[in-house]
Amino acid sequence: MLYIDRESGLPLYEQIYTSFVREILSGSLAAGDRLPATRKLAEELSVGRNTVDKAYQQLAAEGYIEPRIGSGFTVNEIPLQLSSGAPSYSPREQDAPPSRPPARYDFAYGSVDNSVFPHDQWRKSVNNALSAMELEQTIQYPCRQGELVLRQEIARYLQRSRGVVCDPDQMVITCGQQHSMEIIANIFENSSKNFAMEEPGYDGIRAIFANHHFQLHPVAVESDGISIPAVKKLNADLLYVTPSHQFPTGAVLPIAKRRQLLSWAQETETYLIEDDYDSELRYYTNPIPSLQSLDIHDRTIYTGTFSKSLAPSMRTAYIVFPKSLLPAYRSYYHRYNSQVSPLHQLALADFIGCGGYERHINRLRTVYRKKQAALLAGLEKVFGDTISVSGGGAGIHLLLNVKSPFSQEELIERAERIGIRFYSTEVLYIEPQNCPRSQLLLGFPTIPEEAFMGILEDLRDAWEIEG
Repeated sequence: MLYIDRESGLPLYEQIYTSFVREILSGSLAAGDRLPATRKLAEELSVGRNTVDKAYQQLAAEGYIEPRIGSGFTVNEIPLQLSSGAPSYSPREQDAPPSRPPARYDFAYGSVDNSVFPHDQWRKSVNNALSAMELEQTIQYPCRQGELVLRQEIARYLQRSRGVVCDPDQMVITCGQQHSMEIIANIFENSSKNFAMEEPGYDGIRAIFANHHFQLHPVAVESDGISIPAVKKLNADLLYVTPSHQFPTGAVLPIAKRRQLLSWAQETETYLIEDDYDSELRYYTNPIPSLQSLDIHDRTIYTGTFSKSLAPSMRTAYIVFPKSLLPAYRSYYHRYNSQVSPLHQLALADFIGCGGYERHINRLRTVYRKKQAALLAGLEKVFGDTISVSGGGAGIHLLLNVKSPFSQEELIERAERIGIRFYSTEVLYIEPQNCPRSQLLLGFPTIPEEAFMGILEDLRDAWEIEG
């Protein structure tokens, strides 16, 4: 028996969702039971069919129910916890801080759509890796720089897709991009410790160098990437850049600027850290050649990760050092063992070698291109010229600037009230006062494509923007 309280202030779909969660967890709705058809339930509750559909989609996303062809939505098998009484609130509220329950839709940057992950092929690659390990006569520590077969496969892939020129001996396998930066910071421990990076830029990178007591220098970003005049004023040991898809603005550094940047690095003996974090995810043009592929002076430290293309939980990334830095790396890390599981390394090598990775990337582009196109079309239809967007055509995020009297914090708070979560971009600025007043970062992979229009219409009302 569902009850809607129109005076409670809670969204109607949230009330429907919560009622079904309570019924499922109490056992009133058992595994295999069918939920009412969306049209029938909408009529019974005197609400819109879209309202019921939103509640069902959230229940399905969290695994309480699943759609079945010809049967509508049915309840999944949910292990029940013994309790002295029915739960008074849902598990998602129990798992979250009391002041901030989980949102219906979370635009967190960095999360990826699990439904696109190539589970079957990855399972085969893991089994192949286990078989290869079983054939070994001894179990020993892996190569300190990472499994040779994986470094060979990544080197071949980077040559094909990004023009990166390197030997496997130049590569180090790491357990994530921040681990890569930790290694770089350590081998520059005896430098003057001046670190420059784009403004705005990824705060997770900045934190590494701040913790190593580097002096941080912000460098302005223009519509076509990092400002070369600002770069030329620097006195730095390291300059961190995202030239193929600047984070978070989405700007692409043109060839002329790339050559100027490389010339400056050679003249000043500065090393460039090129973070190619999502280079494969370009939707309407070919991937942009890497900065490293143009570098004839050996000044570029090339870094990449599988977090955006496969899964952040896989914790696998890599560094391609210029040959001039290999002695420094080996001097510092000559007694450090690899931090990445050999099983994961061998499975990934098999996955790349059999062509599974490139097939997965092609599918990923198709899925995310459609999602981004739906989001952009919805933004245009619902908000028109009251929102400006940057970063389209690539990647898994967009940067929004909202023409609104509300500040960034007020926009986020108003969205939170209706179960839609956004995140401040202020943390992406070394100098927070440079952050635009009404700017928001949207990571879109985990949001269902069909949900965008309803979300945006709700936001328009919450933000009091005229339609």
